Amino acid sequence: MEFHCCTNDDRSLADSFPDVHLTNVAVQKTAPDYDPDKGCKWGLQQLRTYFVARHGKKAANELYRGIDDIIIRSLQSVQKVIINDKHCFELYGFDIMIDDDLKP
Repeated sequence: MEFHCCTNDDRSLADSFPDVHLTNVAVQKTAPDYDPDKGCKWGLQQLRTYFVARHGKKAANELYRGIDDIIIRSLQSVQKVIINDKHCFELYGFDIMIDDDLKP
């Protein structure tokens, strides 16, 4: 997970997402207050710990089940067109947006 953690002169995005929003490190590292030693990345377990602390274990578990469902269903929807080649592999990434009610 990559989080935007640096200030931004263009406040339009920050005003729209006052708590936090995800962004690419390639963009963040150009900010004057970016600290490369600290970075702005969390592992999935650290993110889960945050959600449990902020919203409770039940809500965090429901969130992760919802994310699992999105990933599984999206892969199932294209399974017939995914190339199956024993000499290579493909990696798939997912961008999941989460609303204030922890609905992915």
